[in-house]
Amino acid sequence: MAKRSVRLFVVLVAAFLSVLLVGPVPARAAFAEPEAGASEMRIVRRARLEVDRKVTYDPAYVSISYPNGDVAPERGVCTDVVIRSLRSVGIDLQSRIHEDIRRRPDAYTTVKRADANIDHRRVSPMLAYLRAHATSLTKSFDDPSAWEPGDVIVWAFRPCPACNPDHVGIVSDRKGPRGLPLVIHNIGPMPSEDDQLDAWTVLGHFRAAR
Repeated sequence: MAKRSVRLFVVLVAAFLSVLLVGPVPARAAFAEPEAGASEMRIVRRARLEVDRKVTYDPAYVSISYPNGDVAPERGVCTDVVIRSLRSVGIDLQSRIHEDIRRRPDAYTTVKRADANIDHRRVSPMLAYLRAHATSLTKSFDDPSAWEPGDVIVWAFRPCPACNPDHVGIVSDRKGPRGLPLVIHNIGPMPSEDDQLDAWTVLGHFRAAR
């Protein structure tokens, strides 16, 4: 019993000297860094909000403010899922695409005249911008881990060479039964989160948040 008391005394003295010389260790929670991939998860959560709100698919031309303009929150198309999601991390595709069209009009073959109300809401100009300014990634599905949450994917509904930019969505953090990530997109009548990553021809796979 005496030996146990001596060992306890030695441990307490050592702990006291450690605090005295080094100082108290700060609580981890109080100084924790943001978790890895926080920006990407903000993108995913904002995309999923489109599903939760049951946004109605509506491709009508609408005059909107600039920059950071948006159509009515209960309306939208596939590009609006991406636009609204990337704005959650400070990326305004409306102004970025519009300014890029003015700088490099020849890169936007489907745009006859720059129009900040609609150009960023079309898949072809969005693809042209992402190819020039985002990180291009694999189009292969051999390694599902290469498709990370928050990535942007652009599809064509027909196989190439008869392929055109038709659709766009956000890669989810959830996976389907085949092991591939789900995608969050609006193909109508409202947004969905489902197992469609390889449903169509992939024209581009991008990471815009880094």
